[in-house]
Amino acid sequence: MMETLAEPFRLIALDQTDSTNDELRRQAGKGAGHGTVVWAGRQSAGRGRRGRQWVSVEGNLHCSFLLDPGPSLADAPQLSFVAAVAVREALAGLVPSASFQAKWPNDVLCQGRKMVGMLMELAEPWIILGIGVNIAVAPEPGLYPTACLRQLGSGAAPFDVLAALAEHLGTWYGRWRQEGFAPVREAWLAGAAGVGGPVTVRLADETALDGTFTGLDAQGALLLGLPDGTVRRILAGDVFFPGAR
Repeated sequence: MMETLAEPFRLIALDQTDSTNDELRRQAGKGAGHGTVVWAGRQSAGRGRRGRQWVSVEGNLHCSFLLDPGPSLADAPQLSFVAAVAVREALAGLVPSASFQAKWPNDVLCQGRKMVGMLMELAEPWIILGIGVNIAVAPEPGLYPTACLRQLGSGAAPFDVLAALAEHLGTWYGRWRQEGFAPVREAWLAGAAGVGGPVTVRLADETALDGTFTGLDAQGALLLGLPDGTVRRILAGDVFFPGAR
């Protein structure tokens, strides 16, 4: 494959791998640095958040970016919001007639259905950002209903989506490094699903909390307004909107 991406990204394109995150970790161990991207046509062992399987269908996008987390690893989780804004803008450019929304913490939806999933992992001193986009096929629903770009009338190929994603990710990564999280947070909230409305958050221990999605704090935690009037800061969990469970 002869495709190239705009700077600062350098592409490693493969027909198949176990997981683009795992392949990028191996590449980092061999000396790959910031901006290295692994793209595979197929994955045999793709995964999502909390160890869930990510169904990797040929014709969809499976890719991972090696990124410098900046001066503090404590700020690295903000990169998932950087990526969500970049993905949303990239898809909106490819399918202007569709409405894409970010879903906390790191999904992108269209018409309430999941189009994109992300998985961030640490490979010190780097962050590996894995991104999967449903292009040709919407896998059978698991935790959430799904959709794909073909269903929206898009004829984009996986590399078209990857190139658009890399362009917008490069822009937003640069802004994040120069200006901090504030502009990323503002852009994410401007196109987010469910802000100001009812939401259920399922925590890792399966506890379900019902409340109002009041926004994000300065670090990207979800702010959940509870029925007793208090606000709880949520760092990790699965979010469900009414009618989507």
